[in-house]
Amino acid sequence: MKVRSKVNFGEFTGRTEDLIYYRSRITGKIYARKRWTFKDHPGQAPFAAAQKAIYALNPSKEYRQNLSDYLIAYNKLPENAERRVLSWGNLYNKLMFAMQKMMPVELKNITREQIFQLRLPCISVKDAVENGLLPVVKDFEKLNKEL
Repeated sequence: MKVRSKVNFGEFTGRTEDLIYYRSRITGKIYARKRWTFKDHPGQAPFAAAQKAIYALNPSKEYRQNLSDYLIAYNKLPENAERRVLSWGNLYNKLMFAMQKMMPVELKNITREQIFQLRLPCISVKDAVENGLLPVVKDFEKLNKEL
């Protein structure tokens, strides 16, 4: 939540009781959130396994740069004004989990060989946009470096 106060916080960041205050480098605003506590949940293990598997694919430097370039155009879309994505990693997660919903692919078992053999849409940002995993942005056709 955004912090509003009659007192100027200045450069205040840190913890007080159950809240953590931090300043966003992108928006310049101060935000507060509740201190996080781990709760064991049955969905956590499959999610963790999927996260480990997709980052074990070790995307190429060029692919990560394409995601970063796409990110700039993605954040300029009017519908994303309030829901900005902050890093290529967040966009990568969004792309991979959208693919899992759309296709019969288990992210916890995914491999580079499987992606290239089946020509899955996550192989490049251009393919992901063309297959509806990510919204269309200006000049997405140039983002064709492979995983």
